[in-house]
Amino acid sequence: MSTFNGRKLRIEIYGESHAEKIGVSVSGFPVFKFDEDELSAFLARRKATDSVFSTSRKEPDIPVFTGVKRGEITGGFTAEIFNVNKISKDYSALYGKPRPSHADYAWHLKDGALDFSGGGRFSARLTAPFCIAGGILKQYLKQKGIEIESYVSSVGKVKARSYKDGIYNAEKIRELRDNGFPSLDKKDEITEEIRAAKSVGDSVGGTVECVIFGVKGIGDNLFGGLEGKIASTVYAVPAVKGIEFGDGFNLSEMRGSAANDPLRIDNGKVILETNRAGGINGGIANGNPITFRAAFRPTPSVSVPQRTVDLVKGENTEIIISGRHDACVVPRALPVIESAAAIAIADEIL
Repeated sequence: MSTFNGRKLRIEIYGESHAEKIGVSVSGFPVFKFDEDELSAFLARRKATDSVFSTSRKEPDIPVFTGVKRGEITGGFTAEIFNVNKISKDYSALYGKPRPSHADYAWHLKDGALDFSGGGRFSARLTAPFCIAGGILKQYLKQKGIEIESYVSSVGKVKARSYKDGIYNAEKIRELRDNGFPSLDKKDEITEEIRAAKSVGDSVGGTVECVIFGVKGIGDNLFGGLEGKIASTVYAVPAVKGIEFGDGFNLSEMRGSAANDPLRIDNGKVILETNRAGGINGGIANGNPITFRAAFRPTPSVSVPQRTVDLVKGENTEIIISGRHDACVVPRALPVIESAAAIAIADEIL
């Protein structure tokens, strides 16, 4: 079980990739009635598809709720998903042989694990219950005037358009993202980048950009900073290895006069003319859209020979990973990143 202990929310995610079921338990939730069809559509964005980037493991991912009556939550709920498409034999040859850059060896160091079937509790399979909590919270925030949207901003060396290039609103981002591949442009080039990696049994990483509209005045300084809170939930997403807000690392190459966001009054309202800070100053949302990018490493499960060790025999060995894996996790990660952002923001405003 992995637990988020927020100021108000408590979210517990449990289960394993090849266990009978996975689930999430949420407490500290307000009385709220959510749209079950909208949640189903949100969860479908995370599911495996027939696309070139996706694993062939397909699960129905139909949540079974406890504590929900006709879509209404009164303080908390539990939702469980039953795993139906397990093929543990894909991992039988890997017993005691940690897959490079998976959690396997670190898991062995912590718990003495030798059976790494499906990645256990470290599997990205657990992002399904993660998205149940996040999808419902996203609906709650939308009723409060806060919208969270994301899109693929790069795959490999192909960089797609950013919302800042056109100052899009949430509706426009959804329209462009949902028109084929979930990026704002360069859909064919990105697809080809993934196809090229997959054709040789390899994988490719990329970045997701997330934009949060309608937030201001929440967060605080130091340990209470909003960037830190969002970052901590984003790092709960498997394969995330970096996060930056606004212009991020590019700010380190600028002078202050270029990096600052000037202010002006326009029709009696204070406006920040640019958004290089990503909507947060001093750990507090400044009213601009909050923007951040999360970097995803390439899927470590690749079907090319890799060096590792046999922990049972105590010797060096080589493995080829079979089974079903994503050539690029980035497109399916969008609702997971939105869920991470929704958890952090909702806990602040509750």
